[in-house]
Amino acid sequence: MALTLSYLAHVMSCVVVHDADDEILKCQCTLDLLQRYNGLLELANDQIHIFPFSHVKLCWFRLYTDASVAKAVKILEEYCNVGTNALLAEAVAALDMALIMAGGLGRQDLIQDVLATIQKHVGTDSDEADYPRKRPRLGAGQITSTTSTSKQLLPDDPVSIPKISFPVPAIAAPSLEDFQTHLHHQTDPLILNGALNHWPALRKWRELSFWEDLTLGGRRLVPVELGRSYVDSGWGQEILPFKRFLHDYILRHPASRDSRTGYLAQHDLFKQIPALHADIATPDYCYLDAPPPAAGTPLALAKSAKTQQLSHPSTLPQPKAQSAEQSSAEQSSAGSEVQSNIWFGPAWTISPLHHDPYHNILCQVVGKKYLRLYSPHHSSILQPMSNSVLAPHLIDTSGDLAIDMSNTSSIDVAAMETSPQEDWDDMYPNITDVPYVECVLEAGQALYIPIGWWHYVRSCSVGISVSFWW
Repeated sequence: MALTLSYLAHVMSCVVVHDADDEILKCQCTLDLLQRYNGLLELANDQIHIFPFSHVKLCWFRLYTDASVAKAVKILEEYCNVGTNALLAEAVAALDMALIMAGGLGRQDLIQDVLATIQKHVGTDSDEADYPRKRPRLGAGQITSTTSTSKQLLPDDPVSIPKISFPVPAIAAPSLEDFQTHLHHQTDPLILNGALNHWPALRKWRELSFWEDLTLGGRRLVPVELGRSYVDSGWGQEILPFKRFLHDYILRHPASRDSRTGYLAQHDLFKQIPALHADIATPDYCYLDAPPPAAGTPLALAKSAKTQQLSHPSTLPQPKAQSAEQSSAEQSSAGSEVQSNIWFGPAWTISPLHHDPYHNILCQVVGKKYLRLYSPHHSSILQPMSNSVLAPHLIDTSGDLAIDMSNTSSIDVAAMETSPQEDWDDMYPNITDVPYVECVLEAGQALYIPIGWWHYVRSCSVGISVSFWW
């Protein structure tokens, strides 16, 4: 479908029509999306931020989505008449905000169709690109090229690669039967060599031109964490054009970067940009029957108390896509699906010591990551934060605590790693007596992290990882 006024009229006709059971009708406001899209978008945005995100009614996410699509259509109509590239960026931003802030609720397919139409319109015209086409001067943190005709690649210079004293066992990709046995009889971390050999991402995701084309010349918006770690003061999140994320935090020399690290962390970029799915494959291991948390560990105790923890904090809403009419059986099935997320950032991005309520296969696509892992049976020594601790920058505008931080340790493993000569037992009693395993995960390797295992993660270079939780 071409980006024409008739196509845009079709899109608008889809947005202004609502079924009788559409959640948007519960907003109890005049849904004049043709004329009042900006005002309705402001209203929906206010309602989304007045309450803790978990308490926001679905109708406001629906209104945010439809008003965003209407806004994008109006901008694209002007673009068709004027042809200004800035208008194209504004329209893409409106559509991405609908996906990021409201999950594109009720309009996911329509939004993806509009974005695909824009993608075809833009194509790979070099006039649309904002990235350097000439070979750059080589240096730390810059894109690399081995010849003047070779593809420009993401920088991958390693930084602070630690000596491994207690390695995670590594094996060639096991059969499903062998991995099932490991799940139920050992349930220890395990590096899986060769499990990603068939992934096109291992080659394509290193190329700068791939990300340029995928993100419409860098116009697509992405949520970026700013700060060393989510437990640090000053940590926050900002929604940025991908071009700015790439230039400010990935490609620029470390000395010229923003003082805060920029990390595209735990984001379902596959849902936002479905074309990425073609470059990976969910490991078959994720469909095996996995054991529950070990008895007596924090997750097992939390489950028995019917409490729930989130694995990673966010200041962005996470609306549920299912409708109010969806059956409990359907919701249960949706919750059992494999969850995939992308982690993309420069060297020294850190995930503090924490545990997740899932089994995890972490796949390294670009660069290297250092991981240190502790058994959940040593949780009492690892000093979990209280679920009533006021976490930095994790407070909703209502003042309510946004997340239970008890899955995160108060121990600063990054400091322990970089200053091993210090007496850490004085600050964290008996911490040096706690056994752990560690590894530097390289591109093409996958790491199985059992449910409930504490893990600290640090990027040793520009890196891209994909996690699969089940």
